[in-house]
Amino acid sequence: MVTCKNRLTGEVKEVDAEKLRFRPAAYGVIINDGKVLLNTAWDGHDFPGGGIDQGESIRDALLREIKEETGVSVDVGPLLHVGEDFFIANFVKDTYFHSLLYYFLCTNPKGELSTAGFAPYEKEYMKAPIWVPFDQFDTLRFYNSIDSAALVRKAATGKGYTVTV
Repeated sequence: MVTCKNRLTGEVKEVDAEKLRFRPAAYGVIINDGKVLLNTAWDGHDFPGGGIDQGESIRDALLREIKEETGVSVDVGPLLHVGEDFFIANFVKDTYFHSLLYYFLCTNPKGELSTAGFAPYEKEYMKAPIWVPFDQFDTLRFYNSIDSAALVRKAATGKGYTVTV
């Protein structure tokens, strides 16, 4: 049995391991001019990114997901953090994931912010991406399993990467 958490509702559920879907995912901490680009969903935020498709490289998935979710293109920098999460999907009923999470520093955003690349299910709960100043991170709600403010501080200072297991 594995403990999974719904990041939106806080629901925790014990799930048989064979019911888990394996989902590696890549996310970008996109920094520009003292601000970080974030997705908005429900009443919270997350870094742009998402699932890596089978046969797709981590880098290609990261660039694709950022473009789909924000409309911008970026330069991919160093890996900042690797972690894992066991979670209950908010967008598919009775779906549970074991996810490996890769967070990269991304810079030089180009293009206009857009929601045009949202998948149909994302249109149900996501809003336009926003630029958030570094000093506002401690007040935001995030829908992820990491300390988002600490990750942004690390990205801003350029300090190494961490692995959380």
